[in-house]
Amino acid sequence: MPAQFTLSQNTVRALLVVVGLASLGNIYYQLHIAPGWQWGPAIDKMPRHVVTDMRTALYDEGKADFVKAEYLSAKAELDPALFPELEAGVTAKSTLLRPLLGDGRQVTAVHQLEINGTTRTVVDIIDIGARGGRIDSIQRYIAQN
Repeated sequence: MPAQFTLSQNTVRALLVVVGLASLGNIYYQLHIAPGWQWGPAIDKMPRHVVTDMRTALYDEGKADFVKAEYLSAKAELDPALFPELEAGVTAKSTLLRPLLGDGRQVTAVHQLEINGTTRTVVDIIDIGARGGRIDSIQRYIAQN
């Protein structure tokens, strides 16, 4: 006949405390030491907020190099002829004609763009990437006046 094995309540409590501390330690490790995340401008932000921040930096503050480094993904391929405001030294002003429209990670901006004295109406469809919140692509449509 096998011997009976019993645990006292204090032993069970001590084991539960150890398991709880080990779980908390694992959570801390996964979130702070080895996250594997790609940090980007969208941490804790919705896609519309990312686009608003990007527009502020680009059009209000004139920081084209900052926008290219912080907001655009390395895989984003933008035609310089369609996006002259991303070149250093270009004076650009943008006025939203409609509120930003966000659907998932895609944001649409309808705005009047003035670059070096030339004004045109532009529709930008901006795709925010899933990792890090950088802009993966911008499709630009220019209205015929």
